[in-house]
Amino acid sequence: MFSFTNVFHQFLSKVITLAFTGVFSIYSLFTGVLVEPATVPEDFNPVLRFVACSDVHITEEKDEVSGESYIKEDNIVKYNKVFESAYAVAEQDEKYNKLDAVIVAGDMTGSGMECEYEVFMDITERNLREGTEFIPCMGNHEFIEYRDHDATVAYDVYKQFVNSEVDIHTVVNGYHFIAVSYDDNGDETFKTKTEWLREQLDIAVADTGDKPIFVIQHPHPALTVYGSINWGNLEIRTVLEKYPQVVDFSGHSHYAASDPRSIWQGSFTALGCSGVTGAMGNLNYISGDQYGDGDSGMYWLVEVDAEGNIRLRLYDLVSDMFFEDVEYYLPKVSEKSSKIYNWLNMYSLDTKPAFPENAEISLVDTEDGSTEISFPEARGYFRAENYKVSVTRGLENVYSVTVLSDYTRANDFTKNVNLGELSAGEYCVTVKAYSPYAKGGETLTLTFTVE
Repeated sequence: MFSFTNVFHQFLSKVITLAFTGVFSIYSLFTGVLVEPATVPEDFNPVLRFVACSDVHITEEKDEVSGESYIKEDNIVKYNKVFESAYAVAEQDEKYNKLDAVIVAGDMTGSGMECEYEVFMDITERNLREGTEFIPCMGNHEFIEYRDHDATVAYDVYKQFVNSEVDIHTVVNGYHFIAVSYDDNGDETFKTKTEWLREQLDIAVADTGDKPIFVIQHPHPALTVYGSINWGNLEIRTVLEKYPQVVDFSGHSHYAASDPRSIWQGSFTALGCSGVTGAMGNLNYISGDQYGDGDSGMYWLVEVDAEGNIRLRLYDLVSDMFFEDVEYYLPKVSEKSSKIYNWLNMYSLDTKPAFPENAEISLVDTEDGSTEISFPEARGYFRAENYKVSVTRGLENVYSVTVLSDYTRANDFTKNVNLGELSAGEYCVTVKAYSPYAKGGETLTLTFTVE
C-alpha cells in the first residue's frame, strides 16, 4: 500500500512551500515588520458591523430512486444560521447592537437555476431585517446552467431574482462597499469590469481618503490568500494594487478561513471567506482539494470603528461558536507599517506543532475489519494543518497518507484515520504533525499487532 505518488507529492509540497516562502519573504521585507499581531483594545467601539461569507451553494439535486428534484437541506440550514447567529451576536452587544450588512461573495447557487435562486432569496428576504443591507456578487456557479448555449442569460436570471445591478457600489455608515461580478460571458474574467472598478475606487478614495474600502468579488486576488495560487484572478489583483486602503473579501476556493494564510496584507488587505457550504484545504497544490472531516461552514463577522480600525472574528456554523484562536485586529489598514499579516511575519511567528502532554495513538474498534487509529490535535502558534501518517511492518512501508487536520472546525477533535485492512503481523504507525507553514512538529508512535 506504499504510494510513491504520495511521497513525491509530499516532497514537492515542501519544495513549493519553501519556494513561496522565499519569494514572499523577499517581497514582505518591503511590506511589513516582524511583530506580534495587535489585540483588540478594550475601548473598541464599532460603528459598523457586517457579515462576509461566500459559497452558499443552494443546489438542486435529483433523487437517484424517484428521479424527483429537491434542494439540498444542509446548505439551507447553514445559510439560515448565518443570519440567526450574526443577529444574535449583534443583539448581545451593549455598545452597538446592529448588523448593517450581509456580503455574499458569489456562488449563491449550485448552477444558477431559477429554483435555486428562489430558495436562496427566500431565505435571504425572510431573515434580512430592516437596516441590514444585502451586498452580493456573482460567482462561477451562477453561470453553469447557461454555458452550453448563452452565458449572458445568467445575468438576466440574476437580475430577475437577486438584484437589478450585477455590480454594486454602496455606502454603509460612511464606509464604501464595492461588489463586482464576472463578465457576462461566463469565462470567469473581469476584462470588462476593471475600468469600472477603478472608477468606483477613485470615487471612494475621494470621499473617505485612507479609511477602509471594502471590495467583494468571487475569486481570490492572485498570490494573496490561501487558495489564490490555484483559485486566484490576476485582473482583480492588478486593479487593487494601487489602493492600500482596500480590504478585499473573496471565496471560490472554499479554503479554510481558519488557516492563517487566509489573511494577507501587502499593497492592500485580502481575506478568504472559505464557504458556508464547507471548508477545504489543499495539502500540496497538486493532488487536489479536500474537505475536512465531518460537516463544516464558516463566515467572517467584521466590525469597524469610527477611525477605520477593523476587528475580524470567524464563526463556525456547525459548532455554533466563534473560533477562539482566529481573531484579527487591523488598525490603520492603509499604512504600510501596519500590514503585518504578510508571509514573512506569519512564517516567523509559526512554530512546530506539539501534541498535548502524554498524548498517544489509540486503536479504534471497527465493524468492517479495517484498522483505525485516533490521536489528539497538535498545536503550535497555529493549529496543525495536516498530519503525515505512515505504517511499517518491519522494514516494509505498507501505508502512508497525509490528512487534513480538523482545524476547519472551532472545536478540538480527536483525529481518526482509517488505515484499511491490514494482514496479520506486527506494525508500527507514526503520526507527524505539520503547521500551516509546513513546519514539522512532534511525532507520535504506536506498535500494534493484527491477529
